[in-house]
Amino acid sequence: GENDDFFAVASERKALWKIGIQKTKSFPPGHLLIADKKGFKTWLVKTPQRLAHPPSEDEAVETLQKLLLQSITERMTGLNEVAVAFSGGLDSSIIAFLAKKVDVDVHLIHVSLENQRETLHAEEAASFLNLPFHKFLYRVEDVELVLPKVLWCIEDSEPLKTSVAIPIFWAAERAAELGFKVLLAGQGADELFGGYRRYLNLYARFGESAAEKAMLLDIAKMHEENFERDFKVCSFHNVELRLPFASYPLIEFAISLPLNLKIAFKDDVQRKFILRKMSEKLELPRQIVYKPKKAVQYATGVDKALKKLAKREGSPTRQYLQKAFHKVFSKFLK
Repeated sequence: GENDDFFAVASERKALWKIGIQKTKSFPPGHLLIADKKGFKTWLVKTPQRLAHPPSEDEAVETLQKLLLQSITERMTGLNEVAVAFSGGLDSSIIAFLAKKVDVDVHLIHVSLENQRETLHAEEAASFLNLPFHKFLYRVEDVELVLPKVLWCIEDSEPLKTSVAIPIFWAAERAAELGFKVLLAGQGADELFGGYRRYLNLYARFGESAAEKAMLLDIAKMHEENFERDFKVCSFHNVELRLPFASYPLIEFAISLPLNLKIAFKDDVQRKFILRKMSEKLELPRQIVYKPKKAVQYATGVDKALKKLAKREGSPTRQYLQKAFHKVFSKFLK
């Protein structure tokens, strides 16, 4: 960030706010920064490139499995044990299944509010994977208690970011309590392989190019929209978050795939088609392979809990979070 007097770089926004720089922005990946007395400029020095020849379906399944296993293996090098943030859904189940193939002890960590249907799905998936399953359940009051810490970490009060950050914060906290230094998670899979419903909506309304453009834009923004938030809450607990789907070779492979390998109109509409096909080849059970996507903030009940807390104060969720945010950062923001 910069102001009229100077510019500065920091790993956290709050450090810049403290010295009077209110407007900050994230440093983009693949860029070089050059600073002098006039200020600073950034140059793009590396960006993922599409492969010369898009693969066929069979080739894509084989390559995807190879790249994912390679990515997971690299991210577990030097470890004796690792934790996986586990929802029981497709992405975290794939990571857990492939991680089992590496000579490292793999444990599953599931966090949720009480009485959520997704917890039962997670237990069933963990039973199939035959991996140690650690379940931690929370109440609405726990969301209220953890909120100031989460806002301090993510330095943002946007409702979606906050509701996603809370379960990741809990997962990292529990991983640390259990003695794990590294947490694997499935972030990035939806952007790379067409997992969000809005891609399908764009496809239906505006055609293939609109859906592809949205996916590429989301991939370009993953670091700022998702990864930065998630790394912050994990770092708070001295846990290193590692994301197998965010490997550079895997990203180049994913952006090279034709759209029909991501969103397929077969017997019914399938998002993340090639990921599901790979999962079938791995012989994961159908209830995992074809489980409908449910975003973490809804699956864990955190979104509903935040709305309930806001309603208690007679405020919309956004206003409730903004008020909590300014209370946390009152000494930093003018």
